[in-house]
Amino acid sequence: MSKIGKLFHLTHVVSDLDAADRWYDSVFSALRYYRGYLKASMRDASLVCVGDLVLEPIQQRKIPGSEKTPIGKFYARYGQRFHSIAWYVDDVAGLYEPLREQGVRLFDMVGNPVSSATQSIALWTHPKDAHAMLEFAPSGEFNMDPRLHPAWSASYWRDKHPLGIERTSHITVTIADLKQASGLYGKALGGKLIHEEATPQRRSAFFAVGEDTIVEAAQPLTTSSPEARDMEASGEGVYAVTFRTRDLERAAKFLESKGQRIETRDAHSLILDIKDAFGMTVGFTDRVIPNDPR
Repeated sequence: MSKIGKLFHLTHVVSDLDAADRWYDSVFSALRYYRGYLKASMRDASLVCVGDLVLEPIQQRKIPGSEKTPIGKFYARYGQRFHSIAWYVDDVAGLYEPLREQGVRLFDMVGNPVSSATQSIALWTHPKDAHAMLEFAPSGEFNMDPRLHPAWSASYWRDKHPLGIERTSHITVTIADLKQASGLYGKALGGKLIHEEATPQRRSAFFAVGEDTIVEAAQPLTTSSPEARDMEASGEGVYAVTFRTRDLERAAKFLESKGQRIETRDAHSLILDIKDAFGMTVGFTDRVIPNDPR
């Protein structure tokens, strides 16, 4: 079976890449190691490190025809928000059959259907089939990633930055039926179910996927929860990223000093107002997920 490796990046569709880049710099002191234009998909993008996580803010280039590209269609329908989760994989072709067995349609970079294991160097899932858009890219093809170099350390964000980010806690995807998560994250991707929990608003299953990722599959239980409202507006998909911080109170004060409004907060976590985060749901927590193997 193909082995899932490190999380490659979270893609974040934005309306103004320059403004988003300034926000990542101001709030996170992000390490930007790429910024460029890809003609084939008519989009501009950056790749930025925040602790152990890479995010890819991406903007449709405003030129004729770009509205017909996958990113153009996504932005027209959903606006600014998370787009997809990407992982490095040792054998992309080896994922073809496991994903197809789960009924997942697959596509290439420009949205063409993939009908054989060797048709495309990378794979993207249909979001309706995989309950989110997922990307799988070959390990070793993107050696500009500073996290893959022996001298890499994310300690700056933990020890020196006011946010005190120890690591990415988890990525949340919304799903209408939690039972379907095991087939995808467990059977197809080789993940391990490490924890389950429930609140009056949602039920969650946490899966350890690949080398370093915890995915929370969250099923809303009420129509009034933020997850339910988001799913009603945009369907199942990537909903949030949560960072684990050493000091939640210090993180909160720093975020507010940067003009970030806190939408919700409890004893162990906070969530930023999505209007301040370019459509993303970004959380911070001092909680450790039970049975986290990292």
